[in-house]
Amino acid sequence: MTDAGDGPERRVRRRRIVRMLGGWAILVSLFLLWQTLTYRGLMALAAEWQFNTFGRYYPSLTYVLLATVIASPVLWLLRGGDRDGEVVGGEGAVIAPSPLPGRAFIRTILGVAAGCAVICLAVLIAMMSLPGDTGAVQRVVVGSPAAVDPRTGPTELSGALLRGRTAGLSQDLLVARRTIRFAPMLSPAGDHAEPVRYFVEIGADENAATMQGNGLREGILRRGGLPGELEYLFRYAGYDVATPYYVLFASRAALQWPYRVAAIQLALVGLICLIAAGGLHLRRERLRRRLHDHDSRHTDPLP
Repeated sequence: MTDAGDGPERRVRRRRIVRMLGGWAILVSLFLLWQTLTYRGLMALAAEWQFNTFGRYYPSLTYVLLATVIASPVLWLLRGGDRDGEVVGGEGAVIAPSPLPGRAFIRTILGVAAGCAVICLAVLIAMMSLPGDTGAVQRVVVGSPAAVDPRTGPTELSGALLRGRTAGLSQDLLVARRTIRFAPMLSPAGDHAEPVRYFVEIGADENAATMQGNGLREGILRRGGLPGELEYLFRYAGYDVATPYYVLFASRAALQWPYRVAAIQLALVGLICLIAAGGLHLRRERLRRRLHDHDSRHTDPLP
C-alpha cells in the first residue's frame, strides 16, 4: 500500500531530480561537442590515442561514443515512464509503474535538439565573421616588419615554403570527408631557427613539381586556423610555432569548410532528436488512450 499523502511530494522530488539529470546529460553532450570543434580536453586525448594506435582520427564517431557512454546512466534513468503517475485498482490502491515513455526523457531529447540549434546558429555566425576574399590584396614578405602583425583577408605571401615538412590530415566526418595539407613558410633566407609564424594550405592537386618555385602564394590570410591536430603535430615535430600564427588558405570555401560541415552535422543531429521526440510523444499518447480505454472497460459502474 502507498500513502496517498506522500505521492505528490515524491513525484515533485523525482521530477526535480530528473530535470537536473537531464540537464546534466545535455551539458555533457554540448561540452564534448565544443571540445570536438576546438580540439581540447578529453576529445584531444582520444584523438591522440587514435593517431598513435590507428594512424587516423574519427571525430564524429569518437564524439558519439563518448557522449553515449558518459550520458548513458542518466538516459537509463530517464528512459522509463511516469512511475508515479498511474493508479490502478481504484481508490487507495498502490501506484504502479507505467509503460508510457517518460516525459522527462522526451524533454531531454528536445533539450539536445534545442542545444544543437543554438550551437549551429553560433557556428554559422562565426563562419560569417571569417575573413572574406574581397578588397585589396596585401603583399607580405615573411620575416619583414609588416609580417609581424598583418591584416587578414586577401594576401600574397612571399617566403621559403618548406615542401618537405608538409603535414596532412584526413577528416572523416558524418556528412563529409576531405584531406588537407599545410606547410610552414619561413623568411626567404630560410632560417630554420626562427619561430614559424606562417603556414600555407597545399592544394590536393599540388606536389613538389607543381608548386610555385618563386615562393609566392595567394589566398586568404587568417589568424590561427590550423586544425588542432596539425598544430599539435608541428609542435611535437620540434617547430617553435609563434603566437599568434597565421594560415594562408587557398580559398574562402576552404576556410569555411569545417564551419559549414559542423553546422550541417548539428542540424542533422537536432533533426534526428526532433523526429525521435515526436515519435515517442505519439507512442505515449497512443498508449495513454489504450490504457484509458482499458480502465474504462474494467471499471464497475457506480450504483
